[in-house]
Amino acid sequence: MNGLRLFWSTLAFFTILPVPSSYQKQQELSKGILYCTLIGLLIGLIDYLCYGVAIFFFKLSWIGAICAVLSETIVTGGFHLNGLANTCDGFVTTAKKEKMLERIKNKKIGTNGALALIFDIVLKIVFLENNGYLAVLLAPVAGKMAIPIFTKSNAAKQQGSSLYLTPKYTKDMIGAILIGIALLTGFLQVKSIFPILTVLLSAFLFREYCQQKNGSMTKDTLGAGYEFSEMIFLAIMALQGGIQ
Repeated sequence: MNGLRLFWSTLAFFTILPVPSSYQKQQELSKGILYCTLIGLLIGLIDYLCYGVAIFFFKLSWIGAICAVLSETIVTGGFHLNGLANTCDGFVTTAKKEKMLERIKNKKIGTNGALALIFDIVLKIVFLENNGYLAVLLAPVAGKMAIPIFTKSNAAKQQGSSLYLTPKYTKDMIGAILIGIALLTGFLQVKSIFPILTVLLSAFLFREYCQQKNGSMTKDTLGAGYEFSEMIFLAIMALQGGIQ
């Protein structure tokens, strides 16, 4: 599969953006993880434009932040938010592993999942309002940069997002992480060091926690991990005084 076809296939997988139909179903899709941070930048650019347009018309940063969060939700089809809700419904329980996995796979959102979505969206809006334009642009990059960390895991079933899971790091996974580091460093310079290290470390710890809980990562825990990584990035940048 050539690079362009692989990029389109990966873009179609992670977003609802239209791509050439002939590129949407290809073999070796897992190699497309190389492009995930670039796709994160593309999502960030769309959010950035929505944020800027909203502020231009309404002159209020909190409305811009709401529009940016709404933009990412629409562009990704709520892909990661669904995983966050299902993961929280499954993990916040004292049930045995089998019962926990049933709750994660359940399409209905429970109380814990609903609360997780509310806190996630509200905190994103607050952080984006205070951190400014670059936070809107780079948060999806930081979230996607963590995905290769999560995908170093055995998969129970090789389907959906689980196609990306592998027991060892590949050159494409490492390449995606390096592209993410390069993008964040290019925009933030010295201010990028702490956020990068924190996001990568927290991604590793989250992966280990998930594997301890249910034996491997799943498509839902991958989504939850993305949301978690975005939140970590935004929180660290807020502690550093924002990135206006």
